[in-house]
Amino acid sequence: MIPSRGELLRRRRCRLLVFGMILGALLPVFQWSWVTLGIGLAGIAALAVVYRRECRHAGTQEPAQNDTHTRASGD
Repeated sequence: MIPSRGELLRRRRCRLLVFGMILGALLPVFQWSWVTLGIGLAGIAALAVVYRRECRHAGTQEPAQNDTHTRASGD
């Protein structure tokens, strides 16, 4: 099955979030100071929160519209 355009964009966004976290980890390596360490850690934390919300369980979620209940006949 070919993924939809929305699914491809979500995958790209998730890959970019991981790339941003890697860059945040490398920031203090190239420019060492306590300020860059703090900025890198804050950036990683923010990106991790967004990644967890948007990407972690996105492939396993079922649409909520499938949970419809029908009324039994004769009620």
